[in-house]
Amino acid sequence: MRPFRRRPRTEAGPPADRPPGAKPKHRRKKRKIAALGLAALVLGTTVTVTGSVFYANVDLPEDLDDALSQGSTVYYSDGTTVMGELAAERRASVDLDAIADDVEHAVVAAEDANFYEHPGVDAKGVLRAIVNNVKGGDKQGASTLTQQYVGLVADIRGDGSYLRKAREAAMAMKMEDEFTKDEILNHYLNIVYFGRGAYGVEAAAQAFFGTSAADLSTSQSALLVAQIKSPDGPFDPRDPYGKGGDIEAANERWAYVLDQMVVTGDLEQVKRDAIVDLPETLDPTDDPEGLGPEGFITNGYVLQELADAGIGTDEVLRGGFDIVTTIDADLQELAVEQTGIREVGAENEHMAAALSAVEPGTGRVLAYYGGENGAGLDLAADVGHRPGTAFNTLVYAAAVDMGVDVWSADLDGSSPRQFATYLDAEGEPMDLVNIGGAQDHEVSLLDAVTQKLDTPVYEVAESIGGDAIARTAAALGIEQMWDPHDLDEHGVAAAIDPAADTGFQPDLGIGAYPVTTLDMAVAHAAIVSDGEVAEPYFVEVVNGPEGSLYEVEPTVVQADPVPASEAQLPLFLNGAELGDYEVGVNASATWHTGFAPGLVLAVWAGDETKEGDGSSHEGTIAERIWWQVMDGRSDEYRGGTERDLFGPAQEEEEAKREAEADPPVLDEEPGAGATAEEGEGLTEDGTDAEEAAPTTDGASDERSAAPSEEATESWWFGDGDE
Repeated sequence: MRPFRRRPRTEAGPPADRPPGAKPKHRRKKRKIAALGLAALVLGTTVTVTGSVFYANVDLPEDLDDALSQGSTVYYSDGTTVMGELAAERRASVDLDAIADDVEHAVVAAEDANFYEHPGVDAKGVLRAIVNNVKGGDKQGASTLTQQYVGLVADIRGDGSYLRKAREAAMAMKMEDEFTKDEILNHYLNIVYFGRGAYGVEAAAQAFFGTSAADLSTSQSALLVAQIKSPDGPFDPRDPYGKGGDIEAANERWAYVLDQMVVTGDLEQVKRDAIVDLPETLDPTDDPEGLGPEGFITNGYVLQELADAGIGTDEVLRGGFDIVTTIDADLQELAVEQTGIREVGAENEHMAAALSAVEPGTGRVLAYYGGENGAGLDLAADVGHRPGTAFNTLVYAAAVDMGVDVWSADLDGSSPRQFATYLDAEGEPMDLVNIGGAQDHEVSLLDAVTQKLDTPVYEVAESIGGDAIARTAAALGIEQMWDPHDLDEHGVAAAIDPAADTGFQPDLGIGAYPVTTLDMAVAHAAIVSDGEVAEPYFVEVVNGPEGSLYEVEPTVVQADPVPASEAQLPLFLNGAELGDYEVGVNASATWHTGFAPGLVLAVWAGDETKEGDGSSHEGTIAERIWWQVMDGRSDEYRGGTERDLFGPAQEEEEAKREAEADPPVLDEEPGAGATAEEGEGLTEDGTDAEEAAPTTDGASDERSAAPSEEATESWWFGDGDE
């Protein structure tokens, strides 16, 4: 073994590779570690002290179940007249022993599986959410039930800042110190929003199933808890607010809740496997609160438009907002309360009516009536009605767009006539007759439209094609139609997009395809404003406790101004013939449409199963309602000047056009066309639906109270089983 030998001493001095005065590396490293340790200690102490101070200064809210929401008020356009209230009134606090155990199990399983283990904040959940968010996954908040509860009570759930999360966490931990888990869960179930205006599980059980919270089944409990993730949204199979809810989405979320109950051990797998069908829910359109006609606005359009703007229904019901709509209080009062429109259906169970009034150039909806049940089927926007001759103005615009000479009297307005595309159920040509049997053997399209002659209008429609007319209608604001040639087993027509070239038949030109009053108002607003197509809207501004929340930005698109502006002429001619040079008007057996300065109005009134008597456009309910509104309108909608209807004299215009190129030749032998549905558009004796009794072929100023009682075999189209 070699002895240990000391290394020879050398003269002191720095190593060759270290500059004079430098410290050894190991000393510097030790000092850095010491400095970092000191800094960490200071930081940790600071964080602890700061956290302790922050925690000590965060107080629990005083109210745990009471006075937790402030409803919002909906006003007419003047900002002072109240239209209605939107508030979370349906809420009832119940003890935990009055709530089905499955509700407790479901909400814990779906919302906070570690509820009974954590101290108010789930550290594992927070870490998992942070990692997921950093990796770019779906944003997660990791809020426990306790955090959700204090966030709702303290009204800080809408604040997404980290300070809010810290406050929420501090409150949650304090609440866990003061209350038991069961007490916290009880409070949560009494305040959380489930949708359909229901706060708390008791109100939700009544709103969805018409039962108490104590009697909810496992399946019902799971469906209610499924709503918490997105109330009034995709998981309500009835989709009461039109937000895209459907059976598939509801079923997926409902199944998730049930499966989570199995994971937490609160539901046996064998019992889970036996639950296969979504529980049946109540129809929210039964209108138990008696919303009335304005319910379509307050609880429909207002909530939908604000949701589209990022202001959820929950916020509206609890936020104390002031919501100013576009609805003119005086005009709405006149249209709904003074015209008798509300009595149309009350006096005859088969009759109904709808009305839409808009401001041209902006899209502001000025008056609206979709029926008496404001939570039910909206007859002004959800249901289409056959417009008949009221649609021929759009044919006129389409013809202008296609270069058809609308002034030359080269059309055959005789009646009856047969066309190769106007066929009966057996595919054989059938007679098309003019309303009231009117005749005019040589007529221009302008005169045919003003006189409401179907045979020459159909001749033009057959020539230019149904798709061309549909495209013009879509360009002017018609967003939806129903196809009379595609009926289901209940006789309800399939919805069809007018902007799509899907083979529209020429009978579109004579109003065979149902449309809504709102769309017709929008289209006529585009006509009178020279092609400015404005999207209709109901909400003007929204103010919250802290100031302005929302102000509408109207959507206006400029269509080709030429067809629109030229289509004004036949409507103003009709108004002039009735002695009112300020209005333009068109009509059919069940429709009256048209405009005055700053006001466009579309009215439909008819038999829900027969679409009116079809005999005349005169003396109808729709005509009476339309003129009562126009005669009673305020000075705001009166221009005070007569219009020059013709510009250059009609004779000079005709001479000019004849001197130019020859007019387009209309097809004499068009291609294969549609086959009319059996009985479609015919009276019981086989004549056209809009012919039953002779009448004059010009417009009349007679505005009687009711249409003829003669009936036809035509249909009423819409969504659902009418």
